[in-house]
Amino acid sequence: MKVSSSFKVGLLTLIALILLFGVILKVKGRTFSNADRIEVQFKDVNGMRPGAGVQMMGLRVGQVEEITPVTDGENNYVKVKFVITDPDIKIQKASIFTIQQSGLIGELFLEITPPKTRTMYIPMKSKDLLYKDDPVEMKLDDKYYNVGKVKAIEVISKEAVPYMYRDDISTNYAYKIDYVVDLPGLILPEFMKGQPIYKDGEKRLLISTLDDVVPPYPNQTSPYTVIEPMRIADFMEWQYKAAESLTETNKKINDLLSDEVIAELQRSVTNINDLTAKSASTIAKFDKLIDASEGDLKELMTLLDRTSNDFSKLSDNLNNIIGDKEFKSKLYSTADSLELLSKNLNKIMDNGNAESIAADLKVTMHNVNEISTYINSMTKDDNLKKDITRTVNSVNKAMADISTALAAVNQLTPENKTELEQIVEDTAVTTCNLRKFSEKLNKRFLLFRLMF
Repeated sequence: MKVSSSFKVGLLTLIALILLFGVILKVKGRTFSNADRIEVQFKDVNGMRPGAGVQMMGLRVGQVEEITPVTDGENNYVKVKFVITDPDIKIQKASIFTIQQSGLIGELFLEITPPKTRTMYIPMKSKDLLYKDDPVEMKLDDKYYNVGKVKAIEVISKEAVPYMYRDDISTNYAYKIDYVVDLPGLILPEFMKGQPIYKDGEKRLLISTLDDVVPPYPNQTSPYTVIEPMRIADFMEWQYKAAESLTETNKKINDLLSDEVIAELQRSVTNINDLTAKSASTIAKFDKLIDASEGDLKELMTLLDRTSNDFSKLSDNLNNIIGDKEFKSKLYSTADSLELLSKNLNKIMDNGNAESIAADLKVTMHNVNEISTYINSMTKDDNLKKDITRTVNSVNKAMADISTALAAVNQLTPENKTELEQIVEDTAVTTCNLRKFSEKLNKRFLLFRLMF
């Protein structure tokens, strides 16, 4: 079949028109995809033009088709419409949209970042059980909102917790919680803290900032999170504000660090250096003194050691004497007899010999006390202890006899005056004999004290 020249011209013209139409669409950023068009709003697109690429995690997945500025009084924004050419790509809720630049002078493109998974470590307690898909709650403004959910949870030992979180873990095991924040427009710091709570019949993970600052609730209708680009002018403005703050800080420091203060600090440093040098010299002299007195110190330690041993031996001897149950019971019995004797004497102290009897009894009690004191300081000789015990028993018996006699006197009538006087005289004689006996004992114990 022969093709005419007019047909060829028409076909070439049609192809040229199709190519021209495609180029026009390409220049305007249009594509032939039948996928849904997505629209986001920026306050500033920083020079991005229609036809710019749309990337997700570094891969091109679509193209910007339309950029339209909207001026509505005070609410001014730029409407960006784009299409995802890859049918397998799904944009998640609360994905982050930013305008990026490839290189320093490269073209601008629209970057889509899905919500990232965050990780948190909290102490594990028996009542704080969390599970996958539990809601994540956070206080925004003055209310609590569900801002995400738990993606995964794992129980690990405290040693497996990263070092920067380990001080906050008070138990041997901890929860490693992976969660995602899917509230559109909510931008949170990198590091957060949290704790399990029980609310509305279910467990929740309550999160908050490290400094407990309550963020505002995001006021937007878009299902995505849009982060505005920063222009060079904005960057320079921030740098200017930072430099201004630094200048003000330097001015305050200069006001504080006047010439007088600096001179005073220099003098203080000089004095500290002098003091340090003198301290070093003193320590050196002290070391020399210790080295020179090493022999004397060793001799002193030897004497202290001997003294300690002597005191230990003395303590053992005293414990042996005081620990004698029979001796202690005799001393207690003697003390009881003397107490009974003093009570009876108080009832018959109505004659002329009362003062003399009282003095004799006082001396006797003093001697008995000395006897007990001397015994505590005696040696560990068992025979000597037995003799002393027998002597104390004799004194105790004599005191008991006197007490018995005085008790009988208390029962006499006033008519038995003669008999009462005779008993008193016998008591005085007995007391005198006891005093002589005590003096003899005193001499004997004095000899023992001189010996030991």
